Amino acid sequence: MPKVQIDDTLVMYYELDDYTDPWTTPETILLVHGVAETSRVWFAWVPRLARRFRVLRPDLRGFGRTSLPPPDYQWSLAGFAKDLKGLLDRLQLPAVHLVGQRIGGSIAMQFAHDYPAATKSLVVINGPATLAQSALQPGAWLEQVQRDGVEAWARSTMEKRLGEVSPAMREWWIQEMGKTPRSVMEGIFRYVSTMDITAILPRITVPTLVITSDSGALAAVETVRAWQSRIPHSRLLVFPSSAYHLAATMPDECADATLRFIARL
Repeated sequence: MPKVQIDDTLVMYYELDDYTDPWTTPETILLVHGVAETSRVWFAWVPRLARRFRVLRPDLRGFGRTSLPPPDYQWSLAGFAKDLKGLLDRLQLPAVHLVGQRIGGSIAMQFAHDYPAATKSLVVINGPATLAQSALQPGAWLEQVQRDGVEAWARSTMEKRLGEVSPAMREWWIQEMGKTPRSVMEGIFRYVSTMDITAILPRITVPTLVITSDSGALAAVETVRAWQSRIPHSRLLVFPSSAYHLAATMPDECADATLRFIARL
């Protein structure tokens, strides 16, 4: 797995999938994973995207093989976005199509706001602008992780995350998410309990597609539409599902919607 030194505190690991024709100059799609995940979770997306685009899949700070920050690190969406911009600079990629899911979608919105010249388009899949109006409880999650560990938290929350899936799929996600260091999850949960980027949404100027589910626990469609409509050049796509991790449960549908959206630009 390749890596680059972003700064004195951060070595970022990533995958770059490219199955495009060698005589072409393809654009790049940057995939941003969510909390307690790594670049691995995009496995179903790569075959869909990599024939037409270069697909960049980093491990975010604190996840996978990328550097673990100190316990007093101040987590923020802006910090994650800065890390990603550093990665693009090191790889000499001036601009990318950006896709983020769950908190990765929130990071993607922050990135599009902070670095509009580096963002060709934006796709947000169940990425909240804030958790204040959701049924999720980061404070309770923090207590559970401190008490029982990350895997126990993943196991107890997986049904709402994935909905009705096979036991094998559910267990894979539990084990995968359970590998995340406890200190990282504690810091993230402290931060996301107060996260709110609704104020910056009107200043996101790139073409944007927001994807959500019609009956997921993350937020009602009306709640998502209320903040999505504040992004000037955006549209909302609603899939029928009780899951709120649509990038995992409906990867083909989400990837195809992403390709259609970019093709129309």
